This record gives sequence, C-alpha cells and structure tokens, in this order.
Amino acid sequence: MRIIARYITKEVFWAFIVITAILFLIILSNRFAASLAKAATGELSMGLVFKIVGLYTPELLSYLIPLGLFMGLLFAFGRLYADSEMAVLSACGISFRYIIQLTLVFALFVASLTMLLTVWVVPKISALREQAISEGESFGVMQSLLPQRFQTFAGGKLVFYLEDAPNKEDNLKGIFIAERPTNVSNAIDSWTLITAEDAHFKRDEKTNQPYIVLKNGYRYQGLPGAADYKMVRFKEYGRAISESKDLTESDTLRLKSTAFLLKSHNPIDTAEFQWRLSLPLSVLILALIAVPLARVRPRYGRFAKFLPAIAIYIIYYNLFTVSKRWVAAGVLPGVIGVWWVHGLFFLVGLGLIAKDSGWHLRFKART
Repeated sequence: MRIIARYITKEVFWAFIVITAILFLIILSNRFAASLAKAATGELSMGLVFKIVGLYTPELLSYLIPLGLFMGLLFAFGRLYADSEMAVLSACGISFRYIIQLTLVFALFVASLTMLLTVWVVPKISALREQAISEGESFGVMQSLLPQRFQTFAGGKLVFYLEDAPNKEDNLKGIFIAERPTNVSNAIDSWTLITAEDAHFKRDEKTNQPYIVLKNGYRYQGLPGAADYKMVRFKEYGRAISESKDLTESDTLRLKSTAFLLKSHNPIDTAEFQWRLSLPLSVLILALIAVPLARVRPRYGRFAKFLPAIAIYIIYYNLFTVSKRWVAAGVLPGVIGVWWVHGLFFLVGLGLIAKDSGWHLRFKART
C-alpha cells in the first residue's frame, strides 16, 4: 500500500508542479512585460521591476494553485487510466475509495498552503508591493528626466522641462513645470506653471520618497489665455515628483488583515473574507470532482474528458466570483454568501463519485 501511495502521490505531485509552473510563468511574463513598458516610459524605475514583479508571486500562486491541482489530477489520473495502470491497481485490491482518500489527503495539504497565502501572506506582501510601486514610480520619473526636452507624466497632466542637468539628483538648471489639476477633465480648467533657476532632489525622512526642491523661481496659476492669474515668487519650493495614486477598492481590500475582515460587518469586507476562504476550499472540491472526471477508457486517450472538466471549472469559478460581488453589493446575505456555490459543486463531486464507483447502482438494487 505504501509503495502504491507514494507512486500515485508522486504522479499527482509532479503533474501539479509542472502545470502550475507553466501557468505561473505565462501570467508572470505578462506582468513582467507590463512593468517593462512602464519602465520604458519612465513611469517606473527599472531597478525595481524585478522586485515588484516578484511581489506579485504569492497573489498569482493563490489563484493558480486550485487550477493547477485540478488540471494536475486530470493529467495524472488520465494517464494512469489510459495506460491501464488503474485497471492493474484495481485488480491488486486498490479500491476507488482508497484513491479518493489519497487524493483528498494531498489536496488538504495544498489547500492549507493556499489558505496560508490568501489569509496571511498576500495581505502582507500587497502592502510591500504598493509601497514599492509608489517608490518606483517616483524614482522612474527622476531617472527619466532629460535636458532640453519636454516630457509629459501623469497622463499628460504634468509637463516637465529643464535646460541642463550636470548632476541629475543634485544640480538641475532652468526648470519649467506645467501642471493641470489631476481631479478634473475639462480642458478650460486652470493650470499651474512653475519656473525656477535651480533645483535638486531630496528624500522624505519618513517615507523615503524623493521630491524636487526648486530655488529662485515663480509660480503662476490661472486659466490659459486669461489675464486673471496668481503669481507667487519663491526662494525655495518643494513638491512631490509624482502625485500619489488613490488605491482602487480591490487594492484597499487586499491590504486589510483577515482578522479585521472577520470582525467587520461591512458587506464588502465580508465578501473579501469569504473570497479568501473560497480559494483553499475550492482546492478540496475541485479535487473531489477531478478524480471521477479523470477516468477514461484506454482507447479514448487521457484527454477525453478534459474539455468538460475545464467547463466545470469555469462555471464554478465564475459563480463564486459573481456571488462575491452580490455579497459586496448587499444583494446576497452574508450568511448565504459564496457558500451555496461550494455546496452545489460539492454535491456535484459526490454525484460524480457515486456514479463512477457504482454506488447509485447498489442503491437502486437495495430499493
């Protein structure tokens, strides 16, 4: 029994690792390409690209592990059935119940790892990632400044020009800044123009964020083409390099601790809490579904039921994603939440197991 358990576990483990790694590399490469594009346009520091992409790893894994295990089970058991190894194991006394038990033990380990990521690691890493992105955007602007060239930032709402830069951090000459308010979209709204003879960069002692210090200049504010404007002369004026971005609702939720979400009565927080528990719970339910779906006849090949299995996964994932939104919007009570979706597919898994093991036939014979 132990030899067979190790053999089956090894097959499932390597299929799970390989498929998860492939999915992870595909999605991570897309994230890496997006970060490189930001670095090329000066929106992000090149030195922080790998750090920021690396900080996305726990979150990506928390999404990919359930799918990776589901597909890994389909591939591993599909090969065993296609090569008639399952028939040999059955002839040697290995029951279908034992295969289910062995799979659920492995799935429980994977679900525990997923729960560790969603409940504790991802909120911690998300805070570090947002800090690194904010820092990287500021440094990216600083490093991308070129003399005698107009450069736009913040979606065209900030225009920067400097005549000379003998030392990019400590000595800038002939500064011109044109800034449009970031909270308006109307083209006739006022602009702010800043000119200065010299400038240099400093870092905030608390946040370590760089900002520019302008010296001996003027600040104008008013409507373009109008004579009504304000002018202020200054000897020294400091401003942030890039405006701080407001975090989206999903980003803000990721930063909240699981303990806070558990105590909160806000429907949005409740939906996020249920989402963090849904991913590890889906590992167990998908494992329950995958084992009977992986059974194929040798002449049909190991991929015979692959498309139906993927369709089940898509429906399952979309249903508890929609349910999460319903809970956040207050349409669905938190008590019901996303749990009805997990309960429904748990019953689907039990039904597939009953059909595959012949339990339904024995039940009919008794009745």
